[in-house]
Amino acid sequence: MNGTSMPQSPEPLWRKTATMPQFPPLTQDIEADVAVAGAGMAGIVTAYLLANEGYKTILFDAGSIANGTSGHTTAKITAQHGLIYDELIQHIGKEKASLYYKANETAASFIEQTILKHGIRCDFSRQDAFLYTNSDAYIEKLEKEMQAYETLGIPGEWIGSLPDGIPGKKAVKMAGQAQFHPLSY
Repeated sequence: MNGTSMPQSPEPLWRKTATMPQFPPLTQDIEADVAVAGAGMAGIVTAYLLANEGYKTILFDAGSIANGTSGHTTAKITAQHGLIYDELIQHIGKEKASLYYKANETAASFIEQTILKHGIRCDFSRQDAFLYTNSDAYIEKLEKEMQAYETLGIPGEWIGSLPDGIPGKKAVKMAGQAQFHPLSY
């Protein structure tokens, strides 16, 4: 890599700032009620929930713990995934679009409650999330997304400027989202 290009596979900040447990390869037969394949965020949470329900649970991964998507994440916990709500309303209807939002909010609450229950130190904090544009041509799409928020009762706000001096012509803010250190979680 030279001084003007990005590395092909940069080492994620999360992997540099967390000590991940290491486990030896499984070399014997074991029995369990449930085997969960994949030790990323979804697999770990699934195994946690099953174990809490009394199932003898095995979690396994072909590689390292949280070394895929979970280890390379943006670390945002949000129901805001781009310009999605206007599209969802058009394609699957208001009721299912609302369920999508509620499912994401429920997941965020689960993460927060798990952190509080176990005293997990993972830099969790509530933050607003923003969709913004520097292009006049994109403003109409943001307006439609804001209308979708209003239709679904999503707490959002149409704003003219972003915090911290970030350049942008217009933005949609979704309040009360979150961020954390995913590998410390």
